[in-house]
Amino acid sequence: MTEQAHGESEASRRILRGLLVALVLAVVVLGFEAIGAILSRSLAVTVDAVHDIPDIFAFAISYFALAGTARGRTDAHTFGSHRLEVFAAILNAFIILAAGVVFAYPAILELVSRTTLLGPIDPAWILFAAVPTLALRSASAVYLGRIPRAARDLNIRSVLVHLGTDIAITAALIADAAILVLSPGSAWVDGAVTLVVAAILIYESIPIFQGGWEVLTERVPRGVSLPAVTESILTAPRVRGVHDVHIWAVCPTLVCMTAHVRVDNMPMHEASEVTAELRERVERAFGIVHSVFELETEPSTPEDAPSTATG
Repeated sequence: MTEQAHGESEASRRILRGLLVALVLAVVVLGFEAIGAILSRSLAVTVDAVHDIPDIFAFAISYFALAGTARGRTDAHTFGSHRLEVFAAILNAFIILAAGVVFAYPAILELVSRTTLLGPIDPAWILFAAVPTLALRSASAVYLGRIPRAARDLNIRSVLVHLGTDIAITAALIADAAILVLSPGSAWVDGAVTLVVAAILIYESIPIFQGGWEVLTERVPRGVSLPAVTESILTAPRVRGVHDVHIWAVCPTLVCMTAHVRVDNMPMHEASEVTAELRERVERAFGIVHSVFELETEPSTPEDAPSTATG
């Protein structure tokens, strides 16, 4: 009998290569922004440059978490190391949130004082940092965006969220430089842009926390409906009832379920056909890649009616 795939293929070479590309480009971006921050004396560029450091750390965590997952299951970890992906994503979210909170304070100081904290700003050096940064971040997002949506784990999604908000931040830096070129006396705008960057970082962390929390609390994954799964099982040939349905995710790309299914008495080979049909059904329609169905020939309790489902 062929062993059912349990999701290890999701940590594919393509995903790992994409994370490695994002990591290398983030290091290059840090170089441009570090030079731009020093020479432009812009707090906004400085914040984004410092934010690049946890970005690099986050990408590295994601890479090594997925590399660990790619080793597959062991006797001690029968689902493999997929939960590493979730813990890594939550750690990434903490780093992003901390960066946003820490840098909001000096941004408010600049806005209140209507001046800059680091000295006169040179918008040309802001552009030196922002223009290549925009190109590199966009290239990284396009590369990772080509990974099929169904194959993206929580880390890939968090990296794409990173890159999407980072591109928005870079656009804000370019707007900062443009305003300072047109109106050199508007130094306060740098503080305003810095506050926008800090707010984006805080907002960026929310969906990553949410996704990780839902996995750790074993919530039915978003996009999967328990009633719809139950109805699909009930409409399968030779199925008379279903109960004790449980659906959860080990990680966002490894959705699992168990269910008790009532059927008529039948030979073993027919029972195998029923379970194979049910596995194919839930994987094709709902992306549930690991499913276990226990067949019963009669209800085990009086309340187990043919259409009952709990989970």
